[in-house]
Amino acid sequence: MSIIRVAIAEDHLEMRVALRLFLRLSKDVEIVGEAANGEEALDCVKRLQPDVLVMDIQMPVLDGWAVTRQILELGLPTRVILISLNRGRYIASKAAEAGAKGFLSKDYVPNSLLPAIRAVSQGGKFFEE
Repeated sequence: MSIIRVAIAEDHLEMRVALRLFLRLSKDVEIVGEAANGEEALDCVKRLQPDVLVMDIQMPVLDGWAVTRQILELGLPTRVILISLNRGRYIASKAAEAGAKGFLSKDYVPNSLLPAIRAVSQGGKFFEE
């Protein structure tokens, strides 16, 4: 079993801690970095090059859309899963247009985050509308 290196970018401390604790329960996920704003997230990806970045769309400094586009423009190998309180086909398609490989409403995180991380890390996509 290969380990999936994951970074978390979430501006709300409580949600970031919850994501960290949830992901630590999985034997195939290693959390390699965390960020509280978009600029920190981009720096984290540049320095650590995680396999997957799980990132809230609404972030201070740089939002999830901008960070996702910059990761692609820089040619970094990290795949992005965007998460949001909002849901729906429109926001999921906007995430795909920005270059994200996955999108989840925060409502779906408990059931879908690990399957999304696994799918995206293997080159697939995972969009939960």
